[in-house]
Amino acid sequence: MTAGVVWALVSALGFGLTQILNRKSNMIVGAPRTAFGLLLAVEVLLLGRLAITGEYRLIAGAPPAALGAFVASGVIHYAVGWTLLAFSQEQIGVGPTGAIVSFTPLVAAMLAVPILDEALTVWSLGGVVLAVVGVTLVSLSRSKARAASVFPGFALAVALCWGSSPIFIRIGLQGLDAPVAGLTVGLGVALLLHALILTALGQWSEGSWSAAAVGWMVIGGVTGAVGIGAQWISYGLTTVAIASTIQQLAVLVVVGFAPLVFGSAERVNAMLVVGTAMLLSGAVLIVWIG
Repeated sequence: MTAGVVWALVSALGFGLTQILNRKSNMIVGAPRTAFGLLLAVEVLLLGRLAITGEYRLIAGAPPAALGAFVASGVIHYAVGWTLLAFSQEQIGVGPTGAIVSFTPLVAAMLAVPILDEALTVWSLGGVVLAVVGVTLVSLSRSKARAASVFPGFALAVALCWGSSPIFIRIGLQGLDAPVAGLTVGLGVALLLHALILTALGQWSEGSWSAAAVGWMVIGGVTGAVGIGAQWISYGLTTVAIASTIQQLAVLVVVGFAPLVFGSAERVNAMLVVGTAMLLSGAVLIVWIG
């Protein structure tokens, strides 16, 4: 097992736990402000790390093109992607949104071939597709209601945003081989834009912040920093197809740990079982072939 795969697995664990904590805060202050608060906690931790390690010196001397690529990735993934995710969940529901967004690895893998000149064999593509279908089934199996007859434009846009953001990460790493430092820059700019979006949408005045919500955001910031940091590191150590596919295992972390937090067992049905098997099979296949 390569270092890139290990970091992708760490990322999946961190993302899965963060999704659970994110949901706890969502129940109190809503999705848009929860996303901002959680990412703000992540950025504070990253800035502290930057100061301790002294990597801010690398940023000061980094090529502008590399910093621009990191900023593009951060803005596309977090400021735009997370905002559209909240809209999609309101429009068609959490389960259907997750099913459509699960196509992210396929988008990323297909973009990496012409832009990054990454090889994608038939078997590797098969592993990606198998994992994507698995995540889709798991997401739908956990949905209490199916999507209404509304075009899922927001969800499709999220898949495009999240599938293209790794491409910018890889481009940035060609000029500055410091993924976590690059993440700190990209996320910082994304947070500023995210704050402007929340202001324009009038989200700040909708309900009050509570100590419980802030607490969940802070804890989520810790797991989020681990998950996002590991994600960026993995993109520098393995292909986009492998890293993005392995990270989809986060959905199984949610399925496994959510009952411990919310006190209710996950519904076990045929769709969940088949989806889990396909996701694991796809992940194993792409790692074995890749």
